[in-house]
Amino acid sequence: MDNPLLIAFIGLAATVVVMLAVLVWVLRVNTRLKRDLLRLEGIVKVNCNDIAGLCNAAVTVDNRINTTESQLNELWGQLDQYQQQAERNIEESAHPYSGDIRKVRSGASVDELMQSSGLTHDEAALLIRLHGSSQR
Repeated sequence: MDNPLLIAFIGLAATVVVMLAVLVWVLRVNTRLKRDLLRLEGIVKVNCNDIAGLCNAAVTVDNRINTTESQLNELWGQLDQYQQQAERNIEESAHPYSGDIRKVRSGASVDELMQSSGLTHDEAALLIRLHGSSQR
């Protein structure tokens, strides 16, 4: 066994066997990594589709919220108008002369009040003195 050529050949054979073993191991790891990569690409694709669906749903919900909010604001405006109208109706029903007072404030004369409202001369004159403009 002192032959250097035999020792070199055995060393070379051992190196080749080790390299073949490493090559088989690398090929197995490579195959496993390719399989894992394909599986992960599938998962990523499913997740992208899920995210796209969620974004679409979010846009739809946002549009519905905006529509509902604008309808709600419109209803609040109508409610305010109805409330103001009800308050005016209550004020008008509380004062039997409220329509006549408005006429006086818009510049009606004693004769106009007597004709349109059926007031006496004294009542029309009193309303004008109490509620008429100070320029008269």
